[in-house]
Amino acid sequence: MKIDWAALGIVAVVAVVATLVFTVLLSAGIRLVSQATVAANQSHRSVGVRTTGYGLLGLAGLVVLFGIYLIVPALH
Repeated sequence: MKIDWAALGIVAVVAVVATLVFTVLLSAGIRLVSQATVAANQSHRSVGVRTTGYGLLGLAGLVVLFGIYLIVPALH
């Protein structure tokens, strides 16, 4: 049995990058939605911040769905 170390390295790098992207999108989305909620409670306009936060959360969800698409062979 021969192990393709280059392919294993590529998989490891892609997994780390995808994890970092997901973590940044999720944490930034939660932060912005939370910040917009606090601003709304203090009678400040925060529609743009809240929309951006939900957009980032949606992108994080799309990253998860894309990962599931790649893992499940019946989907492609």
